[in-house]
Amino acid sequence: MNKERSSPTVVNCPTCSAPVTWDENSPWRPFCSKRCQLIDLDEWLTDEEEQEAGSGEEKS
Repeated sequence: MNKERSSPTVVNCPTCSAPVTWDENSPWRPFCSKRCQLIDLDEWLTDEEEQEAGSGEEKS
């Protein structure tokens, strides 16, 4: 029986668009590095803080 291995899934890092192989050898997937993961987290937290500040101003 011939077992064919499928090629690994490759995605682009959401932060820098570098190719990332989606497997257990990529600990930060879908990010390419811890740095890109932290950049994304900072953007997410900053956006959440801005939304909270914006909703506080709307209450009159």
